[in-house]
Amino acid sequence: MKKILAICLVLLLALSLLTACTTTGNSGKDGGTTATGDNTQNKYTKNKLAVSIPLTGANMQYGISYKNALQMAVNKFNEAGGLNGVMVELEIYDDKTDQIEAINVANKIIEDPKVFAVIGSFGSAISMACAPVYEDAKMPFISPNTSHIDFPGMGEYMIPISPVATVEMTAAAELISTRFNNADMAIFHYNTDLGVTNAKILTEKYTERGGKVILTENYVPGETRDFTPTLSKIKEAKPKVIYVNGTYSDVAALLIQAHQLGMEEFQFVCAGDVLKKEFLDLVGTKADGLIICATTPVYTDELMTPDAFDQVVVDFMKDYNKLYGPASVCDGFAACAYDGAMLAMKAALNVGTNDAAALIKEITTMDYIAVSGVDFRYTNGNNVYKGAITYTVENGQFKALGK
Repeated sequence: MKKILAICLVLLLALSLLTACTTTGNSGKDGGTTATGDNTQNKYTKNKLAVSIPLTGANMQYGISYKNALQMAVNKFNEAGGLNGVMVELEIYDDKTDQIEAINVANKIIEDPKVFAVIGSFGSAISMACAPVYEDAKMPFISPNTSHIDFPGMGEYMIPISPVATVEMTAAAELISTRFNNADMAIFHYNTDLGVTNAKILTEKYTERGGKVILTENYVPGETRDFTPTLSKIKEAKPKVIYVNGTYSDVAALLIQAHQLGMEEFQFVCAGDVLKKEFLDLVGTKADGLIICATTPVYTDELMTPDAFDQVVVDFMKDYNKLYGPASVCDGFAACAYDGAMLAMKAALNVGTNDAAALIKEITTMDYIAVSGVDFRYTNGNNVYKGAITYTVENGQFKALGK
């Protein structure tokens, strides 16, 4: 009898232990420590942020700014815990600012099952060439500086960080109209789809305000070396204002040649593409008097103060320059790339990395303080708004433009 009782007690104890183990497992599944870890892993099975930028070629300087800022963003995000303990991996490809290469890179990226979003590239033409690849793959494609008016409409997975050209061109038209009393203007733009579009928008907006564009000329970006024939033609037309756009190196060469032609009496105005230290290094005081209408700030200690900008922006500039200066100095291109990465990662932390549509919705609706501009927000889906900021060049340095 005692033997039977002992056997029963052993069986009862074993059953109790089995029940306890089962209960612990169910508890974990419903919110316990073990299952929370499993759920975290399942929520963030994709943990790569892919990048397509120019690291060689004529625009590599922009690519370096992008790369530095992206690495800085990922490091900061991971140091704060990453995706609930899952570290974000940064994978960078060189697209050489070449449309075919960018498409090839895009096809490689979408084949990687670990990628949850892509940052790229420099310039509207390159980004728009590979956009269909990402859209077809339902891959969130975040572009730091694509401002072509057609980019947001290329698909629901397109996420610009810079506003479309209409925003900056409207601000430029208003600035020139108000400051120079609708004076006659000439436009000298780069001969790309974006350059032509910008010139058209600026002409329309300036005309609406009562101004007149008396001459429109163009040049081939990266190829035109002698601007003097066209500058001479503009000089003969005698506009008061000359609006130019292009990369910082093209605009620098153009202004130097204008100075050689004795065109100091003309008021040059340009877009924010020139807001780089390298531009000032090239042109020096020959850019004095230039007015820049931009949607990104100038990142210098003199202009980037807590009184003028959010502390987050000031800290970003200081951190970037501490890490990468003086070889690479903080600028708007770095800031836009940083915002793109942070938006992608913070949205992924909130909604996970496996549902691209949910990620897009979170990016465009969540609260976020941008380091690349003021009053940053998305409107009507994926359209970006940033407030205009104006600068001038004085003694070879960027200065805030007074009234």
